[in-house]
Amino acid sequence: MSTSVLLVGGFGNLGGRIAHHLAEKSDCNIVLASRTKREAPTWAKHARVIQLDTTDPSTFINIPQHVDCIIQLAATNDVDSANNPDIARLVTTDGTMALIKEAINRHVGRFLYFSTAHVYGSPLVGDLTELSPTNGTHPYAATHLAAENVVSEFHEKNEIIGINVRLSNSYGRPMEFDSGDWRTLTSDLCRQAVVNKRLEMHTDGQQLRNFVTKTDVVRAVHHLLSLSKDKIGNGVFNLGGSSSRSILSMAKLIQRRAELRYAAVPLTHPEATSENSSSLNFDIHKLLATGYSLTENADQEIDEFLDMIETHYLK
Repeated sequence: MSTSVLLVGGFGNLGGRIAHHLAEKSDCNIVLASRTKREAPTWAKHARVIQLDTTDPSTFINIPQHVDCIIQLAATNDVDSANNPDIARLVTTDGTMALIKEAINRHVGRFLYFSTAHVYGSPLVGDLTELSPTNGTHPYAATHLAAENVVSEFHEKNEIIGINVRLSNSYGRPMEFDSGDWRTLTSDLCRQAVVNKRLEMHTDGQQLRNFVTKTDVVRAVHHLLSLSKDKIGNGVFNLGGSSSRSILSMAKLIQRRAELRYAAVPLTHPEATSENSSSLNFDIHKLLATGYSLTENADQEIDEFLDMIETHYLK
């Protein structure tokens, strides 16, 4: 029996990858929500597309009658959240509240909300489990945490199975070039490698980050869609890679993959002024204990991203 999944934000940077992955699964029927009228994309050509804006509940009438799960990815990014906290609250927090209430009214069984690891604070340091204090004060983190609280409230009331995914730094190609977030470290460096044939960093790269491939993110989504309620617990899961690494280490990985196709790709960065004494353990054992596993196919993820950028710039 197939599961009907509505993806809100399914045309976005990460949402497109999730939609494509689920569209290839025989057990999923995909509905993509867009604020504007759009056709089904080539990478999910059998998906149904509806117009929906989480800040305009009048558009909720377009949601199909039978939906088993809603995946909520619609949120303002970190820059827009900082520039306009009121809009961030409207889109990220209030939009999620309106959508989950509509889901409950429609007897949708499961609601999966994509939050951020930054709810733990900034910078991310130390051992971070789902029980760690949440200290995010930036509007991006604060509005995500407020949305999480809404999802958790209804989950605890047994009105819906609510899942909050606290995502670390995901990386990999988007489904469409124009939907990519080119401000992120991996995106920017991959584009530099293709366009400039060199990599330039503006910091010494000693900062630690937890990176996870988008392949592993989409696999986690499929896993959580069918995870039994007894394994979901309070519904909060960290989603990241198995270990953290320095920004410089990620840059060198991209450099190695680029040099397999372009020969020399110089990497420059400021000299480190001191050793990085901080540590970061973004703990994902709770998710792993449910039967999920990582592939951590970093080489393939970077190679496919470089392929996409090549196609765009060098065609």
